[in-house]
Amino acid sequence: WSCIVEKDVGIIGLYGLGGVGKTTLLTNLNNKFSTTPNDFEVVIWALVSKDYDVEKIQDRIGENVGYSDGSWKNKSADQKAIDIYGILSNKRFVVLLDDLWQRVDLNQEICGEMGARRKIKVECLEPETAWELFQDKVGDETLNSHPDIPNLAKQVAERCGGLPLALITIGRAMACKTTLEEWNYAIEMLKRCALPKMKNEVFPLLKFSYDNLPNATMKCCFLYCCLYPEDYCIPKKRLVEYWFCEGLLDKFDRINEAQMQGGDIISSLLNACLLERDGENYVKMHDVIRDMALWITRKFEATEDTFFVKAGAQLSQEPYVKAW
Repeated sequence: WSCIVEKDVGIIGLYGLGGVGKTTLLTNLNNKFSTTPNDFEVVIWALVSKDYDVEKIQDRIGENVGYSDGSWKNKSADQKAIDIYGILSNKRFVVLLDDLWQRVDLNQEICGEMGARRKIKVECLEPETAWELFQDKVGDETLNSHPDIPNLAKQVAERCGGLPLALITIGRAMACKTTLEEWNYAIEMLKRCALPKMKNEVFPLLKFSYDNLPNATMKCCFLYCCLYPEDYCIPKKRLVEYWFCEGLLDKFDRINEAQMQGGDIISSLLNACLLERDGENYVKMHDVIRDMALWITRKFEATEDTFFVKAGAQLSQEPYVKAW
């Protein structure tokens, strides 16, 4: 926050492991603008994602500064940049770009000349804070079910390497485990996973939550969700219809009955923190959870069930179909 309010700082980069809490930090900063006195006139949030599209970012900024009509959206990227600069050059503003995967030339593409730069690394949690987060997700009832479980739970939490996403998903997976055998087994499984130094070492930790799903139907329904584009708002009702049409829901023959089974599966995936709520009627996948799900289909599932995703590649057009 002290860097943000410095008048000579133009760009601040937040970087760190996937799942370490960059989006959470950015969300808290965004909320802070409305609760803490500051002299910014415009605050803009824009989601970037892997499939970077400068015009989508410009459109999001344009909506915040009064350019929302269809004629403006049809302008070229260069003209949009000129229009945006024309408004923002006379105001104190901040643009929060989340989920950025490649370099963005803010000066030329988005909103004109910027000032000095700062770079801040978002680190994993300290042991005490990590334990508090893990303890909260597991719950006191489970931790108090046997006098030896708190000590075993601390060992499981340590295996998460201070990574918030792992602490949350694994904590929820262990919330119903009340025997010493279950906790010792969890420790043994996590010992086989490297601590998260690189992204592909994070996935084995997160896979623990997938492995703890109660049945194959729920696992297939979870993996199906990664077919949606990154950061997509998934309609729950339509998702269950797709599960039903794919033959993943086997308890009922009619879609209105299958909605009950599908709703129960969605609730279980939400409780396991493998899906996130997005309003009353939608769910989302954390981008790292989605990447982990794609990794699972490539590395572990049967060959006939393997699939891969490239959102926005226009596979209906040549040459993609033949090449893929």
